[in-house]
Amino acid sequence: MPTEINVEDYRSPQAAINHAKSIGGARIIFPRGDYPCELVIDSPNIELFTNSDTILRAAGSSPVVDVKSGGVDFVLDGFDVRGQTQRNEITSNRNGTRKNTRALHCIRIQERGARLRNFKTSGARYDSLYLKYDGRIDFEAEDFLVDSSARNPVTLVSGQGFRFTRGKFRLDNRFTSKQGELISGLYLFDCEPNSLNDKYRDIIFKRVTFENAGNNYGNNQVIFQDTHIGNANDLSVFFEDCEFIKSGNAEGSAYIRLKADRKLKEFSNMHLKRTRHQFRAMGVASGGELLLKNSSFDDVVISEQSLTFAIKLSTGTVVNNVRTTAGSSGLFGLRAASSKPVKLLLDKSSNVKVTNVPGY
Repeated sequence: MPTEINVEDYRSPQAAINHAKSIGGARIIFPRGDYPCELVIDSPNIELFTNSDTILRAAGSSPVVDVKSGGVDFVLDGFDVRGQTQRNEITSNRNGTRKNTRALHCIRIQERGARLRNFKTSGARYDSLYLKYDGRIDFEAEDFLVDSSARNPVTLVSGQGFRFTRGKFRLDNRFTSKQGELISGLYLFDCEPNSLNDKYRDIIFKRVTFENAGNNYGNNQVIFQDTHIGNANDLSVFFEDCEFIKSGNAEGSAYIRLKADRKLKEFSNMHLKRTRHQFRAMGVASGGELLLKNSSFDDVVISEQSLTFAIKLSTGTVVNNVRTTAGSSGLFGLRAASSKPVKLLLDKSSNVKVTNVPGY
């Protein structure tokens, strides 16, 4: 059990963190309250803990919680992290000027071993949660609501080893990036290397909901962009017991989207098991045809008939028990399976295995 200290015994939350650093780490207890802060974590074994309705909110333009090099095995448990000052919070958004957001990010993680539990984020100028590490990051988030910010709820830039369990990623129109026509944020979950040196893989989503709650135009997809790993883009991404839903009136739906710089780019190692999709399940960022290899779709339900759009399922891919609820009665998630054929785009020269799929 780590040493426990009370944040109220220090002149500021950062002062408590600095003391914890001096003794090799500690659990810092936050009583119920609303704490404006710009916390910097740059030493190991710092834990922030509360069991009350406790808010960490923007004090300025820096991230509310910034885990930098050295901040190994950071823990955050029980907080509502807001990228707004109290004054911002009562200011309505005007014409995409982002005057109702302040902090760059709610939480920025750039070190390995972080554990985020029982938390909420919302209202940053850019991403609620920003993740970047060169190597094995072993990041975990569980029991969470990563809510809307002016850009993405999440941006994952680089690193290997991410696990998201029992949570929701959500995007609506309370904040806006105003990037051209995009007035309900950019991506619902963005995996996007910034440079050729940034690479990502090994991502697990288990019992996670992806919700497009926007009421205007926006690219509200879970997007995987070119990893710069040759032509392979070996993602090692797993979705298990996940839902992709649309609760707002925005164009498009919440679905998985692949993006590459040129035609015939290959992606591989993406796996969906017991997933439910309102509208389509997958798509691409442009009309360029992509190949998806060594992947699997097992027990997948789609409310329409499309599994892929301009994505060729290719070598080593298995499609089993994929069905649609198109034309059946009831609400999404409760409809009976339809016998209407599922639309797949198959690479006829490869060994894609399709079983128990209407039409195949």
